[in-house]
Amino acid sequence: MLSDEDVLPAMSDPQEEAVEKRPGVFHLEKPITIKGGETFETLKLHEPAVFHALQATKVIGRKPTLESIYDSQISMVCQISKWPRLAVDQLPSHILDAATDFLGHFEEDARRNPDKEPDLTPELTITFKPGIEAVNKTFNVMDLREPVVSERRAFKSFESRQTFEGLMSGEIDLVERISGWPKAAVLKMPISKFARAADYLTGFFMHGRTTGNN
Repeated sequence: MLSDEDVLPAMSDPQEEAVEKRPGVFHLEKPITIKGGETFETLKLHEPAVFHALQATKVIGRKPTLESIYDSQISMVCQISKWPRLAVDQLPSHILDAATDFLGHFEEDARRNPDKEPDLTPELTITFKPGIEAVNKTFNVMDLREPVVSERRAFKSFESRQTFEGLMSGEIDLVERISGWPKAAVLKMPISKFARAADYLTGFFMHGRTTGNN
């Protein structure tokens, strides 16, 4: 005969259990209350867009330090979760670490392995489902090809700033120029799709290609 302890788990709401284990959702054992009485107990995150990543690079500044990089990670969590900085500052540190890992893996997993050869196919098409809504249009397909000299030179002007913000701004500009998408649409791209697009384009700039030095 089944005991109450055996029956209760079977009667639990499966949806509730699924929510508990959903990636990017962090439930605090002790809710956080900030000045004014607002309470926070569940941190909900999702894949960052290009805009979020760009804003985070601005926090790092011209000379990265351990402090500025940490502030950048905090900024990203604030942007995605919509939590105020006062609340995020009170998170247990291991929760922030886990949140940062979750947000970072989208781009890290999409970026090209430095040990692998770049994709040098003449063209690359990236599809978006759902499409990107911007400037009263829906963008579903991004067509890319090898950059020309003038486009590469424009990228170098950003790259020469030697900052995280400069490098990312250069990638954004490169994707915008070659795809023909407006900047507003590029900034709304999921960071994983953007990383793939940027890596494809900058892959043509890598030294040591079999077709000759560049």
